[in-house]
Amino acid sequence: MSKKMPMLAALLLISCVMTMGSASATTLDTLLEQSRSEDYAVPETQTIVQAQKGFGYWLAADDRLEAARGFATTVLNVPGFEPVALSQPDVVVLTEKEGERLGRGLYAARIQGGEPVLIQAPHQYYDLRTGTIARQLFLESNAMAAAWNTTHRYHGDDSDLVHIPDSYLHALSRAFAEVHTEGRILQLHGFSRAKRKSRAGREADAILSNGSRKPSKALARLADCLSKRLDIRALLYPRDVRELGATTNTLAADLRNRGFDGFVHLELDSDLRKRLVGDVDARNTLIQCVTETRL
Repeated sequence: MSKKMPMLAALLLISCVMTMGSASATTLDTLLEQSRSEDYAVPETQTIVQAQKGFGYWLAADDRLEAARGFATTVLNVPGFEPVALSQPDVVVLTEKEGERLGRGLYAARIQGGEPVLIQAPHQYYDLRTGTIARQLFLESNAMAAAWNTTHRYHGDDSDLVHIPDSYLHALSRAFAEVHTEGRILQLHGFSRAKRKSRAGREADAILSNGSRKPSKALARLADCLSKRLDIRALLYPRDVRELGATTNTLAADLRNRGFDGFVHLELDSDLRKRLVGDVDARNTLIQCVTETRL
């Protein structure tokens, strides 16, 4: 018996080391790959209402890791999600449980603090590189939170999260807007110059809008900041260009109807997306412009 004990202890130690190594290897990139689902189930209205309460509780918490652990409890009653603390410091992710992936999205937040900025990539499988750019911007900056779609926008008629009436992404956005009334929601998209109908659209590197024909002064300052500091043509809808104004974006309209003025719809052309993926200085400049022109 005494000879078996050291061997048993060694096996237990090896098992613990392997488990810790696996946990420490978890990254946001890994979770984004694992979270993709070929299914999208339209959530019931009541589950979206509960999700909004849960997201509000999560974003307002001093300790978002602890709050994430309570996200799916009987108190909040938001089933299907589990929290994951990443190997990157100070980040917690809410991801759908394996076997329960229904396209509700993946959400990340700093465990404590953070600038009141929410980064979104709602078309990460269609608007190439937007998911990667959102991940890089979030991890490299002090943005408070980020969100990604987990089912392709064209999987079905109801899977495009910013063109359907409501979703978990809408719920997160409303919760963020309520908790941080003067915050910014940066929603990333991609476009092709070759498909644009106007000369301005064909010459644009980026197009900014808030989903309406009345952009705020802060949004105009953001467009000008990006143009100057990134040395690009960042055009403002409809001041500079009459295309890609996000006028059918239901999330933008929902926030606007609630009095939130911090929504930014940012269209990026292919070359700019490639540049942002490979150029950390360009990413830093983008997020600096977002935070500096927030008010």
